[in-house]
Order: sequence, then C-alpha cells, then structure tokens
Amino acid sequence: MNENLKNHYQVKLQAELDQIRHEFLADLKQASNHATEALISTLQSAPPHEWVDIATDRICPGQFPNFERLVKVEAAICQMDIGQFGYCCDCEKKIEDTLLAVDPAAQRCLECLAKLK
Repeated sequence: MNENLKNHYQVKLQAELDQIRHEFLADLKQASNHATEALISTLQSAPPHEWVDIATDRICPGQFPNFERLVKVEAAICQMDIGQFGYCCDCEKKIEDTLLAVDPAAQRCLECLAKLK
C-alpha cells in the first residue's frame, strides 16, 4: 500500500475515532444508570486511548454498538502503528483494496469473511 493511501486511511480513521468516542459517551449517558454514570466519569478522566481497556469489563458490548466500532477502529490504528494495517487478522493475507476503501477498519479479507458466515 502506498504511503499516500495509508495516510488517507489514517486521517479517516482518526476522524472516525474522535466521532465514535463522542457517540459512545452519548450512548452511555442515554443508558443512564449508576454503572454507566460511574463509567462515564472514569472515561472522562482517563486518556482516550485507554477507554477500550477500561470499558471492556464494565459493559455488555452488544448493548453499545458504538463500542464495538470503537474497538475495531482502534485496532486498525494500532495495526498502522506496528506496520500490520491492511493484513487479515486470520490468514495474514493482504485485505482487498476494495474492502479497505469501504471500511478502512476492516480486519479480515473477503475469503476469511466468507468463512465466518
């Protein structure tokens, strides 16, 4: 993958990450119970890169779709940092460019996605 395309995806993912963090907090506020209020307070005082680790044990991810996307986007950004962006997390083959164009946070190639169905 050329450097310009990688930079494009990085900017796109970072913008989405900022937005999804905001939406995740809004989801927690809407749930409004003692546990989510405590979690909101903890998250707001923690560095954003720690949110996934903090929230993982405190929520039911299926209840908060924005959390699931947050995890996926953070994973993609981490993969960029370690030079693994664009490679399937299952078979380690290159993820198709068409798939990354639709979702730069894609974690699997089309072949491995088909196996999950």
